[in-house]
Amino acid sequence: MKPLATLLLLIAVCCAACKSTQKLYEQGQYDRAVYSALDDLRKRPENSTAASILPQAYNEAQTKYENSIAAAQNGSVTAQKLDLIYRDYLALQKMYDAIAATPAAFSHVNARNYNSELSAAAEAAAEFRYNEGSEFLQRGDRLSARRAYENFQAVSSYIKGYRNVDELMARAYDIAIVNVIVDKFDQRFDNYSINGAYFQNDIVSRLNSIGNSHYYRFFNFNEPRAREVRADQFMDINVYDIWFGQMAVNRDSYTVTKDITEKDPKDEKKTRTTTVSATVNVTRRVIDSRASMDYRIMDAASRQMVGSDRLFARYTWEKLTGSYTGDQRALSDKDWAIIRGAFNNQPTYDELYRELTRQLMNQFDSRVRSIYGR
Repeated sequence: MKPLATLLLLIAVCCAACKSTQKLYEQGQYDRAVYSALDDLRKRPENSTAASILPQAYNEAQTKYENSIAAAQNGSVTAQKLDLIYRDYLALQKMYDAIAATPAAFSHVNARNYNSELSAAAEAAAEFRYNEGSEFLQRGDRLSARRAYENFQAVSSYIKGYRNVDELMARAYDIAIVNVIVDKFDQRFDNYSINGAYFQNDIVSRLNSIGNSHYYRFFNFNEPRAREVRADQFMDINVYDIWFGQMAVNRDSYTVTKDITEKDPKDEKKTRTTTVSATVNVTRRVIDSRASMDYRIMDAASRQMVGSDRLFARYTWEKLTGSYTGDQRALSDKDWAIIRGAFNNQPTYDELYRELTRQLMNQFDSRVRSIYGR
């Protein structure tokens, strides 16, 4: 690129950046305007527009946060207010750190270091949440333990390793969590030779993906940990009525036509429309299959039913192959897909069962989310 072109491109980029910073400031997005101005100054320290906007944007952002902090400090103390104060001081400190890391900004803005205020806010919020969590934990019930755990999590977000919060968090989680043991998983394959070992693991994995954020853990009955944890619920699953039909072969044919516009062989300046046709001979191979699944969930202490349902799956494997006679110009893409289709081997029982369990899994996912996903 020629030097002049490079210079013009650089000027264009700088102008666009300045407009972006100016726009952020005018829109009242003062934090973003500060960071945008700092970015402009890092790229071009002599950027006068960024140098002008930076102190204005910083002062506006600083005033906004300090007013928010002052308002939160009035009245009774709550976890929400302390969190707001902490986040506001954190935002102020981040702006200070960004300015301190930009030498070109030093002469344009006098930023304040809020590190001591941020530390005090973190300490106040951590102490409040710690005390609140401890009170909930002492109640001993599951719902209170969940609230205790959430408070202890908040403590760790303010100050890592605060007092013995990690120990209390583990204790709260153990009370809050519901351990569900998949106590029975029966797949009745009858005379079919099928490798269905994956299905039980898939079920438990899906259950945990649903329950992890809602205080539920799921275990296979044969896992060592399943014998170590407190069992709160038991789940039984039966997969049965597994059936695979014989391959059915049907043959059929259909005719297609298409109007083709082409040059008139007698006069090249003219065109003519010709209707062409072809017959597609189709061989359709089909295998039907089905399976059913029951599940029951029972509370370990009361032996009361938590949930149960029966699910059904049907899958039809189909393969079309064919040939044609007539004019190939009449054939569509769909026709060609049939004609070019190749039949190698019919699917195995394992492959058919995979399709059935995929359907069962989707239904099962929907049902158990209504139980464990809230």
